[in-house]
Amino acid sequence: MVDELRTEDEMKTQAAPEKEETMEEMMQQFDVMGDFHRGKIVEGTIVDTREDGWLVDVGYKCEGFLPRGEWTHRVLVEDMPEPENGTKVKVQITSIGQGEEAQLGLSRWRCEFDERWNKLEEEAAKDESIIVKGIRKVKGGLIVSCYGIEGFIPISHLAEEGRGVNPGRLVGQDFPVKLIEKDRRKRRLVFSRRSLIESEMVGLRDSFYENVNEGDILEGDVSSITSFGVFVNLGAMEGLVHVSELSWQRNAKAKDIVSKGDHVKVKVIGIDKENNRISLSIRQTLDDPWNSVAERWTPGMTTDGTVTNLTDFGAFVEIEPGIEGLIHIGDLSWTRIKHPKEVLKKGQKVEVSILEVDTNRKRISLGYKQLNDPWKDAAEKYKKDSEIPVKVVRLADFGAFVELEDGIEGLIHISQLSQHRIENPKEILSEGQEVTARVLEVNPQERRIRLSLRPANEEPVKRASREESSQADGQKKDEHPRRRRQDGDKRKPSSQANAFPQEEANVTIGDFLKQNGSTEA
Repeated sequence: MVDELRTEDEMKTQAAPEKEETMEEMMQQFDVMGDFHRGKIVEGTIVDTREDGWLVDVGYKCEGFLPRGEWTHRVLVEDMPEPENGTKVKVQITSIGQGEEAQLGLSRWRCEFDERWNKLEEEAAKDESIIVKGIRKVKGGLIVSCYGIEGFIPISHLAEEGRGVNPGRLVGQDFPVKLIEKDRRKRRLVFSRRSLIESEMVGLRDSFYENVNEGDILEGDVSSITSFGVFVNLGAMEGLVHVSELSWQRNAKAKDIVSKGDHVKVKVIGIDKENNRISLSIRQTLDDPWNSVAERWTPGMTTDGTVTNLTDFGAFVEIEPGIEGLIHIGDLSWTRIKHPKEVLKKGQKVEVSILEVDTNRKRISLGYKQLNDPWKDAAEKYKKDSEIPVKVVRLADFGAFVELEDGIEGLIHISQLSQHRIENPKEILSEGQEVTARVLEVNPQERRIRLSLRPANEEPVKRASREESSQADGQKKDEHPRRRRQDGDKRKPSSQANAFPQEEANVTIGDFLKQNGSTEA
């Protein structure tokens, strides 16, 4: 009986339906999730290193996986080496897997980013300015580090408006900026340095304008060098020394006169309050070399110089820094030239002679051809009766001008062109023709050379025959007037005047009429 009851109770128990457990009851029973959720910051230990990441023990039922791509991020400014087994790390839970392969997804850089961003926001709320450090120069601006997060400063916000600055100067330096834009989701930070500088410089500029006037001599440091001049930091402001105000030397290059960081003395030559511009001069703090030029240079001296400019009327030569002289085109060559570039070129080193010094007009006349006079030894080079090749340069009615060498011309008179009498040199020569001529006379003082195309042994004979022909021509000329006078004498009796006696030839018209009337009567 008892056995039957037991069997019956067991059958009832088996027949009764089992009560289903909810997911929440099961998680509470086994405490599978515990206090782990997405976004939670936990600390764990590296237990294994894989090719694609690390396994981290964070106290979960299984190890969490930290991919290599989640170790760090480009937005974080750090140099963190990869961890080894046993290293303690702080990570953020990014995902929680379910099922048999349940695993935690972990990220280290997201945890670091959130902590640094929160600190940045706290400091920005306390103070308008934030200290950043320049990291690297990029196109359009500068990348900086702000609490370990990369930010960007546009180049237009690096300095005051209208002022340029090289972003590379700020790399590695700490300086204050103002946060003008932030986006946590895009991990974007934009700063401005200009706004802080402008507000700070307003007071300094007002004080500068009150205490500084044109003509004052100030001291400052060269902050930058450009092709058009030099910027000098005066403390409250920066002024520009134009390249023309750097030195008395003409066409001087800024880099040849000053270097960045040099301490220089400048003179204020212009103040523009509206545009906040200061014009400075280094040259005007130095002595004008023209004040003592007469003591150093006198006519007749020779010196070396550099050709600085070529014009239609001559060449400018710098004989010392700040002192230039002019070689007139007529003093460049002994031959005719159309432009100085035919003789000299810009930048050429030349030797010149001082011709005239005018300190009042600040002018020095220089000579170039005077030191290269081809007539200097002409008498020795061209001996009398020596035959030399020449070139016909131009023809005149009285002869031909020929060139012996550059700067030396001679004349072949028309009487020395041929053995026979000619009326025009064009009958014998033409311009550009090259012939051999004989030297008759050399006069270096008057810069004249007489030449001949006639041989020396035939010249006396031809000269005699020429004299004979001249005498004959003279005799002919003398005979013709006599014949004309004789003919005139023969024609006199046929005129009406011959009707009167020779002594009465001089009569008036009235006498002549009276005489004719008495005859008719």
